[in-house]
Amino acid sequence: MLDLFITPKQYIQKESAFPETGVRVKGYGKRPMVLGDERVLCLIRESIEASLVQEQMAPNFVRFEEESSYREIDRLVRLGTQNKVDFIIGAGGGKALDVSRIVAGRMGLSLVTLATSASTCSAASAVALIYENGMRRETFNGKGPELVLVDTGVISRAPFRLLAAGMADSLAKWYEGKPVYDQIVCPDAATRAAMNLSTQIKETIFAFAVEAKKDVTEQRPSEALERIVEANILLTGLVSGLGGQRLRAAVAHGLLYGLGLNAYGADRLHGEIVAFGVLVQLCLEKKEDELHRLLPFFSTLGLPLSPADFGMDPEDPSIVEGLHRACITDPFIRNMPFPVTPETLLGSIRETAAAAEIYRKGEK
Repeated sequence: MLDLFITPKQYIQKESAFPETGVRVKGYGKRPMVLGDERVLCLIRESIEASLVQEQMAPNFVRFEEESSYREIDRLVRLGTQNKVDFIIGAGGGKALDVSRIVAGRMGLSLVTLATSASTCSAASAVALIYENGMRRETFNGKGPELVLVDTGVISRAPFRLLAAGMADSLAKWYEGKPVYDQIVCPDAATRAAMNLSTQIKETIFAFAVEAKKDVTEQRPSEALERIVEANILLTGLVSGLGGQRLRAAVAHGLLYGLGLNAYGADRLHGEIVAFGVLVQLCLEKKEDELHRLLPFFSTLGLPLSPADFGMDPEDPSIVEGLHRACITDPFIRNMPFPVTPETLLGSIRETAAAAEIYRKGEK
């Protein structure tokens, strides 16, 4: 049986895409809710509003105020109903897009996403995450976007840290999916396609990451940046839809969700914590060649290599509860083809710390 959520219906990636928003969305309604956090709305509101008004629309700009929680979703649905909005425009790179997806689904409205960063695949995905107090409460397939607009001019001017986090999250699709895929005796066509796409993503990131870093540092759009953005947003979103939960996450995401965002790495991006989780998974799998390939690559991108980079002490007794959630309560680590216990996971965190320390000493 196949039960797939493959989105988006239309994907447009180009420099200066956002000033065309009004022309691109005029078939969806007249009263859009434009949802984003304060920083994102300050960045894009002027050009977005002008293009919407030019097409005789009356946009309602609403600030995303907190994590993607049920309370925030309820608030936004109430506002949308009160203001009689007839489609949703979500702007940003992560949680605001998740909330936009859920609000559009609840209200039965079309969804357009504007990607201001390539830190996750959220703009092109149907997957939505619900958080409460920094802890993931639910992951489900929500409303896929009718249209994704990606402005690579805006992304080229964003901090490179965002792009690097997106690359780590995209690479995780291969590193988390491969051990699961290898255990499937007769994978269906969608699963094979997801694995092939994740391999393409991996090759693209290794080929273009360093050049894209230079281009973003110099704040210029480029072919390398276009390729990385396409991999981070579109291709990774397609892998999520085609591969489903089992090729979507394993140790890297399981560790992130088990430990929670508040306890460790509260100031870290999703992809940065996932990057560390990939290294931990490689230690679990005893894949030393891949570990020693990723350590210098992640270092070049400015990604974390060690639990110390999160202020995490593997010897802290309080970590045990999070590791128990990751291994026992959360389903993702159970996607691995062998049992993972809190004890073995902790051992791999320690191994990762030791490997990172050895690598960094060798750099000096």
